[in-house]
Amino acid sequence: MLYIAVVDDEQTHRDILVRYIEEWKREKYPEIKVESYDSGEAFYFTWCEDQRCDVLFLDIMMKATDGIRLARKLREMGKDIVIIFTTGIADYMQEGYEVEAMHYLLKPLSREKVRECLEKCVRRKEAVKSEVLLQTEEGLAKVDVEKVLYAEAVGHYSILVCMDKRMQAKTGIRELEEKLREYGVFAFCHRSYLVNIRRISRMGRQEIIMDNGAAVPVSRRLYHAVNERFIQTFIGL
Repeated sequence: MLYIAVVDDEQTHRDILVRYIEEWKREKYPEIKVESYDSGEAFYFTWCEDQRCDVLFLDIMMKATDGIRLARKLREMGKDIVIIFTTGIADYMQEGYEVEAMHYLLKPLSREKVRECLEKCVRRKEAVKSEVLLQTEEGLAKVDVEKVLYAEAVGHYSILVCMDKRMQAKTGIRELEEKLREYGVFAFCHRSYLVNIRRISRMGRQEIIMDNGAAVPVSRRLYHAVNERFIQTFIGL
């Protein structure tokens, strides 16, 4: 999942950019999260708490902490957030190189230019393999998150059913969910089952059919939440 932040102290520009991003994500990537901030300080305070930001649309000319200073601070901390500067003045190319900005967007913002940047960000993220390390009986093993269909709790361990294999992780189902949470595609459908929303073939009120044909139980309590996630992911409502 991508976490996108928009930082601009001018509400009009901020609202326009957020609207463009929301329009784009509704069409193609409804699971993406978008947050907006009216200052660099507000963004930095929130980010320091949860560290959740993959793409940062950052206005350069702001009161107090300007965009260049904030970008430098993030880079000094070793963070690889994709930075896209938004500005009304095309005079900051050198500073952009210094903080490895991916792109500049000149105001007034173009819907198409914003979309081009967003598509580039998605391609960059998808180019990085989504793998997680899990402890198994044989030792540490890399698991391709995209291939995980579902996980089942078995005592204090978890059984992961993937497209190409089945494996037992020496990790409880709750701890496993915490490890997979950042990918934004897993949800509990039952207290003992965790499913990959993107690998659901059909939703039923009592069971979920996965892409490999396996039937996974869904509890009455969790059905509506999982069904809503399924609809949002594939239909974009």
